[in-house]
Amino acid sequence: MNIGDKLKELRKELKINQKELGGLLNVTQQVVSHYECTGNIDATKLAVIAKRYNIDIRYFFNEHPLSYYKTATLHANSAQGPDIPAGWHDLLDDISDLDFDKIRFIETVIRALLKEFSS
Repeated sequence: MNIGDKLKELRKELKINQKELGGLLNVTQQVVSHYECTGNIDATKLAVIAKRYNIDIRYFFNEHPLSYYKTATLHANSAQGPDIPAGWHDLLDDISDLDFDKIRFIETVIRALLKEFSS
């Protein structure tokens, strides 16, 4: 299933039409149709969709069903720290296996991205 198929599946699951999704993305219904037919959509738009509908953005890139990504967060109690977004445990495990310099580099990139997307 390609990104366009995933986008269409998500839209149908949410019971929204292309025009409504276009409104979220500031594009026309025709552009959403193009995204669904071609799968050619900017990752920042996928991030907007994922954030708005509380799904892990990896849904668009992996073969797991939508239900695997629909949990907004995995709840942690205060002793375990803050809530971790669904699907991030594997990512955090992968990062923790890296050496210190690589982790610091990733931290720098993430901070720059946070600054960019927080504006």
